[in-house]
Amino acid sequence: MPGSFDDELAIDEHGCISPAGPLELEADETVLKLDVWVWQPRGACMAFLGGPFRGKRWEMNPDPHDDHFGDGFRSGAASAMGLMVTRKANGETRAFHWTEAILLKGDEERGPGAGHHSSAEEHG
Repeated sequence: MPGSFDDELAIDEHGCISPAGPLELEADETVLKLDVWVWQPRGACMAFLGGPFRGKRWEMNPDPHDDHFGDGFRSGAASAMGLMVTRKANGETRAFHWTEAILLKGDEERGPGAGHHSSAEEHG
């Protein structure tokens, strides 16, 4: 699959998340647009990342006030969906859609010293 979510995402002090995950692009493929949605029964996050970009990972940092809706996220199961549009060197445009179950965790569940995840490979 060209894109997916990390299996676990951290809940920050605002009850929000920063969706992230690996990318598996072909050598001549570039991401033009990536839209993601993460939701639980009482809250949701929507985030959008414009391109073009390449790399082995993606990460978004949605605004806690503008991109999160409903109650804050709670530790436990969540659903995540992505829609990614890419372009190959020959001009071919492709769209990918995926939905998966993920786990959201607050600080108390990640243990001492656990913090917000980040990626040095982001948009590399």
